[in-house]
Amino acid sequence: LDSRDPPASTCYNPDFEKLKPEYLEVLPAMLKLYSQFLGKQPWFLGGKITFVDFIAYDVLEGSQVFEPKSLDAFPNLKDFISRFEGLEKISTYMKSSHFLPRPVFT
Repeated sequence: LDSRDPPASTCYNPDFEKLKPEYLEVLPAMLKLYSQFLGKQPWFLGGKITFVDFIAYDVLEGSQVFEPKSLDAFPNLKDFISRFEGLEKISTYMKSSHFLPRPVFT
């Protein structure tokens, strides 16, 4: 899935306001693929977390930044986000002063 570049290239494009609706039009289809691939598994490759989950988290969290309601139709993806952020070390980091929730695409 080529899903990491489009939001960044859209955000940094001088024609952002023109491109944003186009990106929002294709976003649900991309998220549907993620949702179908994840299915009912806890992690994208099954029962154990892998580097793929870190990439998926980055993409999915970024989609929520771009459009806060983007995951509303995909409860398994919202659960994935919660599960990922609930991991002990991730949670500790996100609560620390070192964590910066933004900027996303820098």
